[in-house]
Amino acid sequence: MDAPLITNVDFDIDSASDAGLTVLEYGEDIIESDGMQSEKRYVQHGTTTTFEHSMAVAQRAVRLVNRFNLDHRVDMRDLVVSALLHDYFLYDWHDNAEWHRLHGFTHGRIACLNAMRDFGEAIVNDVVADSLTNHMYPLTNVPPKYPEGWLVSLSDKICATSEAVNLDRFRGGRELEDREALPIIPSMGATRPMSSADPMIDGIGPVRSGAYRTLLALRRGRDAIMR
Repeated sequence: MDAPLITNVDFDIDSASDAGLTVLEYGEDIIESDGMQSEKRYVQHGTTTTFEHSMAVAQRAVRLVNRFNLDHRVDMRDLVVSALLHDYFLYDWHDNAEWHRLHGFTHGRIACLNAMRDFGEAIVNDVVADSLTNHMYPLTNVPPKYPEGWLVSLSDKICATSEAVNLDRFRGGRELEDREALPIIPSMGATRPMSSADPMIDGIGPVRSGAYRTLLALRRGRDAIMR
């Protein structure tokens, strides 16, 4: 049976899983950054914060590598960084802000832009950038280019499904402890809003998804009726 997932950096190292230790080995600098810590402010799925989800995805990705002997196919640093930052969009996607109404289709690109700003191209290299931008495949219909991206995409779906159907979400809301003490890092999605009518995403990758274009058409129709 898999060892419990580590969802913070304050844990008993003797009881940590191998995957958890690997994530800390290759991603401790990312985990301890203000940007990553700010993810504790936001609930992602059910009662799981974005920080907890990202930690879980990173460990799941490492476990997949170990389970299928893929260590010779992936760069572990790129894999862990990609998994930790795949949802680095830095906002509460449950609120009604207009600029992230298409969250499911655009947050990968926003995560990539934020990560490039905060960690630089030395860390957010081609593998990481592609993994962040395309981890929502097939929703955006642009598949990951590298094995690391495929592992992040699969791990994300496994963890998101588990979090979404967790019975704890039906037992009342969750109060986030010390929320006001956590850092607030602005999202580039707010300062560089998505061009909703544009099927291209600033050269990072084309959004060819029919679902995306259908959603845009529905929103335009709704807006036209409400005028």
